Amino acid sequence: MREYIIYEVKNAHQPFVLGRERMLEELLAVEGEESPEVRFLCHEVDPDRVMLQLKHRMGRRFPEVGREGGLLRLHHPVKGTIRIGFGDYSLTARCEGTRMLDLDLFAGLSGLSGGYFAVRGGSGECGWLKPVKFWENGVGTSRQLCGNSSI
Repeated sequence: MREYIIYEVKNAHQPFVLGRERMLEELLAVEGEESPEVRFLCHEVDPDRVMLQLKHRMGRRFPEVGREGGLLRLHHPVKGTIRIGFGDYSLTARCEGTRMLDLDLFAGLSGLSGGYFAVRGGSGECGWLKPVKFWENGVGTSRQLCGNSSI
């Protein structure tokens, strides 16, 4: 089983986080969503909105989509099962099955927002679910976000 804790970084703060992902991952590992920094940098989770959007986006790929207690459960007979729990500022996704589940989850969430940042529990792995695009401003590399598009 692979577990991911996923935060949605506010658009205004993404340029600050870019290049400091490891620092954010360490902050999240130590303090979690209770830290004032996380509350400042990240959006609050609206479980009903996220559930509805994920059901709509991922329902075509997963024959069984529904609730299991307070969790959103996505099941595919070949790939396996994803269970998504909701905190105040984070989603916790548990993937049991093939790695294709992880890719489906990341594609589904990145279609909702370009600001999702995931930390894989206990592995030290972290990163953006959707690549952030930069552009040249004629003088040098600019560290500003280029919309919500991916590379």
